[in-house]
Amino acid sequence: MEQIKDNQHESKREQKSAERQRSARKRSFNRSAKRALIILFVAVGIWGLWYWGSSNSSPQTTRALAFSCTTDTLTTFHIHPHLVITINGQDQQIPAGIGNSITCLHPIHTHDTSGMIHVESPSPRDFTLADFFAVWGKTFNHNQILNSVADASHTITMTVNGVPSQDFEDLVLRDKDQIVIAYGPTKP
Repeated sequence: MEQIKDNQHESKREQKSAERQRSARKRSFNRSAKRALIILFVAVGIWGLWYWGSSNSSPQTTRALAFSCTTDTLTTFHIHPHLVITINGQDQQIPAGIGNSITCLHPIHTHDTSGMIHVESPSPRDFTLADFFAVWGKTFNHNQILNSVADASHTITMTVNGVPSQDFEDLVLRDKDQIVIAYGPTKP
């Protein structure tokens, strides 16, 4: 009888030992699986940033780059020209958030209503006022600013750093440039 009790006790001990081993293998597998998933997510994330950055870093045209989405980590070109638009003597507010949405930050954008244009691009380019207005979705050229059209009694003028300019939409944006576009009555 004692032998049977010893065998049963031994059998229970072996079952518990086997259970502990299975549990240890399961925990070890779970830890390994978690590590593998973390490594996989990090690798995919790094690859995604590299791929996205390399595919967006040199579109064919400056306009295509102006409409691409970028991140601060890809910025290699960073300038801040300032824009003022006056229509019939009234300053027009440049809206905050031009080129900036929840899902996309264009290389040309605004953060606030100060008139500061932020150009934060993954590659240096000659961005123009036309690129900024295209991202904004508004019209600007030598004949029109926003909804105001030049005619026999109204003209559009532009100065850059206080000097008259005829470049209009073709003006290349430069750091700290002070750009003033004015629409008003033609001077006799």
